[in-house]
Amino acid sequence: MGVCLSSQWGSAWTWTTHAGGPAPCLRFEPVRGTAGEVLDFHQATPGASAEPVGHGWVLPACVSRWEQEGVRGLRLEDCARVVDTGEPVSVVLRIAREGNMEARFRAVGTKALDAFVLWLLPDDADDAQALREALEREREARHRAEGALEHATARLAREALDGTARHLALQRLTEEAEFRERFIGILGHDLRNPLNAIALSARAMAQRTLPAVQQQQCAQRIEASAARMGAMISDILDLTRARLAGGIPLHLGTVSLAIVCRMVVEELSAAHPGRHITLDVEGASEGFWDADRMAQVLSNLVGNALEHGAEDAPVRLKCIAVDGEQVLEVHNTGAPIPSQHLETLFDPFRQVGTGAGKGHRRGAGGLGLGLFIVKQIVQAHGGAVCVTSSAAAGTTFTVKMPRDARQSQVPAPSGVRRRV
Repeated sequence: MGVCLSSQWGSAWTWTTHAGGPAPCLRFEPVRGTAGEVLDFHQATPGASAEPVGHGWVLPACVSRWEQEGVRGLRLEDCARVVDTGEPVSVVLRIAREGNMEARFRAVGTKALDAFVLWLLPDDADDAQALREALEREREARHRAEGALEHATARLAREALDGTARHLALQRLTEEAEFRERFIGILGHDLRNPLNAIALSARAMAQRTLPAVQQQQCAQRIEASAARMGAMISDILDLTRARLAGGIPLHLGTVSLAIVCRMVVEELSAAHPGRHITLDVEGASEGFWDADRMAQVLSNLVGNALEHGAEDAPVRLKCIAVDGEQVLEVHNTGAPIPSQHLETLFDPFRQVGTGAGKGHRRGAGGLGLGLFIVKQIVQAHGGAVCVTSSAAAGTTFTVKMPRDARQSQVPAPSGVRRRV
């Protein structure tokens, strides 16, 4: 099957090259073997500026078929050498036709990227001049191709960046919408319970017909419900500070964590008289932290362990000095936290159950913000908190902090004052 030398498919070419105008060219793409060797060249589309070079003359589509179909002057190995070495070649093409007629075309072959380009020249063209012009045209063509490629690459990069930015923005908006919806739902549900308890108890006491014992029970119920609501409001304020106000504020000072641990153990032991809590202190425990916030961290972690651990096993609290850091460990045995929930355990409002059906995120009457606030407090001290949980080893929360939290304080966002 032959390919007609034409600037448009199906139309024959006639020689009308103008002086100073671009020469017609043919582009051939290499066909390579498995080892990368050139097996043949297949003609691609002709150059856009190609002018006709002979009415009705036909070239085979593959260079390997030229000689057997009467095209001489350029061999397959010549084309391969140009592509492999980059050295141009000057030839005279002879195309035989029936009746002993022959067409002659002077041509220069050059390399263009990985392709072979055959520039067709007038018969009176000087070889050296023709070669220089062909090389110059090849350089111009390559420069235009490289410029177009660079422009296309930059455009694709911008589009990809814009797409990524839009995706991230949409993801943030979706997360914020889900967060607000979850926040409003949980807040309305969990605050309503203690509020209803207060309202019912107050209504019963207003009747003034209750025995003294029941009146005392109503008063205690009101006090407990108010305390629960106060704790929820404190958690909400901490959540707001963590997300909007540059982090939870700290009041740093010289603190003995051993003393803070003992205070928390005594308070929780009194609140859970049937449970056993052990405390081990190893090494120094003095540092520069926020005592009240650290008590909040310990109270939350130990309280979680008491609520979700095995009732017949002790909860173990350790305060350890390790290489300039302070390490706190809270351990309990019992049903483990499901592994699929460990990564999101410190996210706000995460309802996570253990194998026994208990939740490690939300205690009775809580908003599910406890571990989220623990993480924010520890991070504000320049530390980190993690958890491991298995049926064999139990559940262990580990807090690691620098001994002096002042070195870890980072500037708050513009307009936000961090209290120290």
